[in-house]
Amino acid sequence: MMRFGEFLGIDPNQYNAWEIHWASHDAWALGLLIFLMPVMLWFCWSSLKRVLSPVKKLFLFGLRLLILGLVFLVFLQPQIEFKKIQSLKNSIAVLLDDSKSMSIQTHPQEKPRSDLVRNFLEQQAAGFAELRKKFEVDFFLVSDHIEPIMKNGWADQYQTVGIHTDFHRVFRELKQHYRGKALQGVLLFSDGADLVEDAARLSRGLVEILNELDGPVHTFQVGTNAHFKDLAIDQLEVADFGFVNQPISVSVHVSVVGMGDKNVSLVLREGETLLVSKLVHVKDGALPERIDLEFTPTETGKHIYTVSLPLFSGEAVAANNRWDFDSKVVRDRVRVLHLNGRPSWDSRFLREALTNNPKIDLLSFFILRTLTDNVDAPTAELSLIPFPSNLLFTDYLKSFDLVIFQNFKYTPYLDKKYLANLKEYVEGGGAFLMIGGELSFQGGQYQRTPIEEIIPVKFQRNSKRYLADEFQLQVDENLIHHPILQLEKNESLNQKAWQSMPPLRGLNVGLIPVKGAQILAHRDSSSGKYPVLVAGRVGAGRSMIIATDSSWNWNFLRVGAGGSGRYYQKFWENIIAWMTGEPETRRLQVETDKEKYREHETVRIHIKVLREDYNADSGAPLDLVVDAIPGQQEWARQSLQADHRGEAQFEFFPHREGFYSVRVTSPSLSGEARFSVASSKAEFQKPRVNEQFLKAISRVTDGTHQVLGEAPSLAKLSFPNPIIEADTSARWISLWDNWGSYGLILGLLSLEWWVRRKSGLS
Repeated sequence: MMRFGEFLGIDPNQYNAWEIHWASHDAWALGLLIFLMPVMLWFCWSSLKRVLSPVKKLFLFGLRLLILGLVFLVFLQPQIEFKKIQSLKNSIAVLLDDSKSMSIQTHPQEKPRSDLVRNFLEQQAAGFAELRKKFEVDFFLVSDHIEPIMKNGWADQYQTVGIHTDFHRVFRELKQHYRGKALQGVLLFSDGADLVEDAARLSRGLVEILNELDGPVHTFQVGTNAHFKDLAIDQLEVADFGFVNQPISVSVHVSVVGMGDKNVSLVLREGETLLVSKLVHVKDGALPERIDLEFTPTETGKHIYTVSLPLFSGEAVAANNRWDFDSKVVRDRVRVLHLNGRPSWDSRFLREALTNNPKIDLLSFFILRTLTDNVDAPTAELSLIPFPSNLLFTDYLKSFDLVIFQNFKYTPYLDKKYLANLKEYVEGGGAFLMIGGELSFQGGQYQRTPIEEIIPVKFQRNSKRYLADEFQLQVDENLIHHPILQLEKNESLNQKAWQSMPPLRGLNVGLIPVKGAQILAHRDSSSGKYPVLVAGRVGAGRSMIIATDSSWNWNFLRVGAGGSGRYYQKFWENIIAWMTGEPETRRLQVETDKEKYREHETVRIHIKVLREDYNADSGAPLDLVVDAIPGQQEWARQSLQADHRGEAQFEFFPHREGFYSVRVTSPSLSGEARFSVASSKAEFQKPRVNEQFLKAISRVTDGTHQVLGEAPSLAKLSFPNPIIEADTSARWISLWDNWGSYGLILGLLSLEWWVRRKSGLS
């Protein structure tokens, strides 16, 4: 056939094999043709009865048979494929376990298990070279997935970084990787510390995958359990968050192997501060002992804690004697002290707004009567409870997050010394809000008192103190981004929301904003602007005044007009959030895209800086520092500049696991965010070598099991090596759709017709 190919122009040096293919797939037509051919041959033979010469009769019948055969071949559409066939090598996969358990030291070399693998691969370099002469040898890093290694690149890429060992998934991915390829064997270097499979036997799923492999799996056990010693924290259970001044429970599971029964001290610390220490008794080889610890945080924020056990000489694993964790400590509820001098619709709606907020713990006191009220009854019979001024403003004042005076005249209920305590409370980080009414501000006789020193307004000394007419509140457009004014997230919708608010009635006047105060809203009049909503900072605290007692209109009148009281509720939520310093109200905000990262993940840090009016501080210089905590070791420092939106971005790649702090400072502000980079300790929950697991894998696949350190060798291994050929190039030539085939059929038909005429046949 190759000579015929040369006749057709095929280069015999380029192609070394051929194959015929049939292109027709019309089964119905083929069946009809097969049925008709015997019928046509019978008619042909019957028509030759008048031919007396047997030779001529056989010649004509043979000619007809040849013509029908050629027609049949043309119908089958034959094609010749000339191709180049090349022999291929079968593949051998070398799997190197790169999980963290391979970093555990082994006896007696006292070297990491991974070093045993490195030494063997280096010593057997010649053996692998011989193996490559017959097979394609591919190297992979494996833990809970497979990662191909470039040829001769295992020495640089082999690092013990895998955080979870799952050989069921490894062999499933290996099978998919070699789908359609010839994998004839596997070399597995591992300690067998699989975190998914049962230590005693292989799962049915893993056995099925191993049986589907074409070749054996030869296992090389890395290390042994001889003289294995370990005291470990196997597991730690704690909530992600806790409440300030309320106990947090931590459950610690402790085990000991190869060291005998032990009495050990379990310690819980925050930084260098000892929180809990407990002496526990653990039994060698028994199930992990559960120990419960409890501590009470006293400050809000994200805190880093450490649970540790003592490290004894000869322990195989040091990493599992310590467990770091973080917990976000938050307020259980915002505690609000509300003093109301006179029951009113405004106080009723405010109380409903506060009590309906699940985040608020409200303590209210209403003055239902004054000492000057003319009642015909003894005082003892009319009083509900004595006003606990000493307890509120001495013992428990710092337990509140916000103090509200609403239309409240402090005399004769509070002594001036309590107002001084309130001033000290605000300057130390507390919050104070005064709401208007006839008994507020000058009407409450707060002139020249400590209260005047902490509110963001001063009092004019005149007789006009209160206006009772109706007015429309005007919001300062320059402060529309202030957190208190954010009724809607969209700026245009927010402005429309304030424009749609019903009018107010009643206004305290004679109030002059102090330097640095922010006039959020005012009333326009012919004589000037009267401040209505004014906010400011006092030392480390915040204060605010609402110079009217009719904000309830924003609920009552809107609902009466067919709307809702959503904006009124949102307004008070904003006030509570700003006055208690919620994170979203801070002018310098530092956030990470996640709070917890896995090793080798990039940390993306987002920064937003605002001016005092809460508009974007474009171009603001920022100094960013990333520290590892505890210890405050600096890992990164970068100077940034805010863009036109007051934002900046920074990416950080942690070099190791642990807890980190991102501190950002501008000329007048500072902010911080904390995140953790977790390296799963699961690999150290099963630190012992699992010899039975590796032997089972070899047994299922008819492979061998060897122990590194006991003179293992590649020479002991055998692999099937069937011949595999692959087409590297091909050329197709059709035998039916050309003038030659059609001309041959036509010529034979003409010859048959001529012979039949000469024989006297029609």
